[in-house]
Amino acid sequence: MIPEVFECPRCERQFVIDGIPDTGSEEVHCPQCSRFLGIRDLAFVLRSELDDLSERLTFEKDRLEKDEAVYGLTDCDPELKYYGREVTRIIAVLRKALNELNRLRQEYQSEKS
Repeated sequence: MIPEVFECPRCERQFVIDGIPDTGSEEVHCPQCSRFLGIRDLAFVLRSELDDLSERLTFEKDRLEKDEAVYGLTDCDPELKYYGREVTRIIAVLRKALNELNRLRQEYQSEKS
């Protein structure tokens, strides 16, 4: 998990928390003045990471689907035809990965509820 930086508005002190919460979430207090600053929620962090990863994979899948359509319909070099045939397998892997990521995200969403 990426370390998180917190800043206390009262004493204007910054501090880093890099441990993983034991229970999945924990309250954050300023170590100097003990002011409550919020709650660290591991499920929220994981959902955010899954959203980012899904977005990047969806972008690549869409790009490869366009390549597949272009190289499948046009007359091109043998290397590009081979690429057009093989990209179908890569797209299938990306679709499977995206489905799994969406399933994981739903699990973390239901944990919040």
